[in-house]
Amino acid sequence: MFKRYLEHFDFLLLITAGVISTLGILTIYSVTGENPSPNDFQKQMLWVLSGIILSVGIQFFDYRYLKKAAPFLYLGILLILIYLVIRGQFELGVRRWIVIPGLNIRLQPSEFAKPITVLMLARWMERWGDQQPGISHLWMPVIILGLPLVLIVKQPDLGTSLMLPPILLALIFVSGFRVRTLTILMLCIMIPVFFAGKIVIKPYQMKRITSFLNPEADPQGSGYQLIQSKIAIGSGGLTGKGFKQGSQSHLDFLPVQDTDFIFAVWAEEWGFLGAVGLLCLFILLICRCIGIAKKAEDLFGRYLCIGITTIIFSQIFINIAMVIGLLPITGLPLPFMSYGGSACFTNFLSLGLVLNIGMRSFPVYNS
Repeated sequence: MFKRYLEHFDFLLLITAGVISTLGILTIYSVTGENPSPNDFQKQMLWVLSGIILSVGIQFFDYRYLKKAAPFLYLGILLILIYLVIRGQFELGVRRWIVIPGLNIRLQPSEFAKPITVLMLARWMERWGDQQPGISHLWMPVIILGLPLVLIVKQPDLGTSLMLPPILLALIFVSGFRVRTLTILMLCIMIPVFFAGKIVIKPYQMKRITSFLNPEADPQGSGYQLIQSKIAIGSGGLTGKGFKQGSQSHLDFLPVQDTDFIFAVWAEEWGFLGAVGLLCLFILLICRCIGIAKKAEDLFGRYLCIGITTIIFSQIFINIAMVIGLLPITGLPLPFMSYGGSACFTNFLSLGLVLNIGMRSFPVYNS
């Protein structure tokens, strides 16, 4: 049986994620390696190594056991998010982190809320079986998604909250909803969200949303980040300026270089060819995840895999579209590339679940 499992393990998927993370570490080193304080790239190396070990380690239990644990994990993350909104550490105008006393470790619970929400949605939607669901089936999935969404928006964390709605849309699409029903559903969601957004979204967030249309209107204010990002990407040319040679990043014109705008740093140093190469790695990663979802042995595994793939794809798409000026700046890291412990652990944990599903994508009774 172990040999059978090993034959189905997608080594290419894990290697691709490892290569992308290595490129991220190199980019983080490029912009922070000479700082006198403890270097971020060293921390990222430790997080990536721990994440890879975690991805491999969780292969030793069957992902189907998570169905029983899903309600408890979901309730737990809701309680943590509620605590965060009420008494979380207030920093830079937001409450997003929990500090573990004595260990000097900060965790961002909203990152862990994404795969846990997918887990709960997969558990519930598996009950539909092979029947074609209708609008009446959606009340519980909407509640499951809506509770963490509201709590994350209250932090406020607009970037992470944008990751949740695509999950539900992707899952109900693969569950067999008719296109007409999906269109009506999207309109029913978008209209109230539009009006609610005017109430919930803070003034500075609204400025970010509108400034991407004409960043030159406020070049020293809300448009500054996007302008510098475009300059960095454009100045990279075809082959880039070279490792640690990016002027926009090393002269501190480009903000949050190791997190939200790490793609701009990469494009400046390695040019158009380097950017295309990185995109090809991301495409390979997504395609391998979709392939595993197609081969999943049960509906729970398929929904779980599609939900996780949607998170990764949405985050890649929004981050890159953000830094090149196609979408508003929302403060969202690039998966497997950007600096951050919580995001790194969540990405590799999610990837481990996908690998787990792929490794068990065959009937056990045939073994």
